[in-house]
Amino acid sequence: MRKRSFVLFALLLVFWLVVSAEVDSQHLVVGAVLAVMTVWFWQNLGPRLPRLLSGTELLLLGHCLVTLVRFIIQSNIAVAKTILLSSPPVGPVFVVMRPPIESNWGRVLLANCITITPGTVTIDIDPETGQFIVHALTEEAARGLFDWQIIHEVSNLESWKQRRAKHAVAASGSHGVDSLRPVAGDYRPDSN
Repeated sequence: MRKRSFVLFALLLVFWLVVSAEVDSQHLVVGAVLAVMTVWFWQNLGPRLPRLLSGTELLLLGHCLVTLVRFIIQSNIAVAKTILLSSPPVGPVFVVMRPPIESNWGRVLLANCITITPGTVTIDIDPETGQFIVHALTEEAARGLFDWQIIHEVSNLESWKQRRAKHAVAASGSHGVDSLRPVAGDYRPDSN
């Protein structure tokens, strides 16, 4: 826990110095005081902080982000063509879709990917059914959402995490499958 607090302190101090764009005694002292106060204030958050990702998870996430950047660039070009050349013409469409993403974090990740890609915005996600309501600038963009590669990337991340969780439960030997319950102190009913 102390190691994590120190890492958080160091990251906050570095962030402060980068944002302030000054490295002198005044900025160091103020940054250090603010970082210590922040770490102290959020010390009870420690058990709820996510664990570090494994190498495979980092590679999967990196591949997902590279793919997302490629789609963002392609979408910027498509939106520019639509706005400047009316090719294809602007025809806003609302789409209701149910991607094969089951976890809350996977749905949030996908919703953010949709929203930061130009031409599409996630309007709502039904937490019970997993249905997304998405606004698309053109019908072509709306059709492309149903077989979007990012959905498959997020699904891969989700299935890797589920396989790893099953392996951890099987390896621990202290809990049976029927005795799985949320981690102590977890306040969410569905913590995927």
